[in-house]
Amino acid sequence: TWGLAMFSLDVPDETLDVYKHFKMKGAYKWVIFKIESKEKVTVESTGEPTSTFAEFAEKLPKDEARFAVYDMKVEQKDGCKMHKLIFFLYAPDSADSKDKFVYASGKSGFKSKIGSVHKELQVIPLRCC
Repeated sequence: TWGLAMFSLDVPDETLDVYKHFKMKGAYKWVIFKIESKEKVTVESTGEPTSTFAEFAEKLPKDEARFAVYDMKVEQKDGCKMHKLIFFLYAPDSADSKDKFVYASGKSGFKSKIGSVHKELQVIPLRCC
């Protein structure tokens, strides 16, 4: 049954290692994570440091949910440039409802394993036409 229990997701060391390289060393512009078999989080794809947001958005599947973290460069009023990590729960309407539930239920546990981010967004893409 699909109750409102929180899912405890397995986040293997290799997944955390990729994230650490992203967060601490700026090795990637973004990381997209996939939950496999409703229990294990793996890295689905990464973007080169010079990748654009459009390239990131293009990598998100059209009909499946995902977690993603994007490194956004922000310039403050004083000209100082900063990096802000944005966490996405991506859940298109066309995704399977059970999969969306697994992502929504596992989000807090996953975020606690990767550490703090600056902002969190839940994204449901708009359908055109």
